Amino acid sequence: MGNKRSAAPAGGGKSQAQQQPKKRRFGGLIDFIRNVRAELRRVTWPNRDQLQQSTAVVLIIVVALTAFVAFWDFIFQNLARIVFL
Repeated sequence: MGNKRSAAPAGGGKSQAQQQPKKRRFGGLIDFIRNVRAELRRVTWPNRDQLQQSTAVVLIIVVALTAFVAFWDFIFQNLARIVFL
């Protein structure tokens, strides 16, 4: 009649996932680090001029927002003094 494969998994009833050998303890971490390094090689890094421009923009925005918050803090602090004292 021909060879028929049984419906039961080979290897004494263990599934394929159970038959695979266990990975090393830090195997997943090592793979992750390798993948991160591979992705970082693909990154287009900014040149020196772009980096200086971006840094200047960030610093200007931080100083402007600091001044804005300090201004409103001063206003509300004085209003609170007037109201509560």
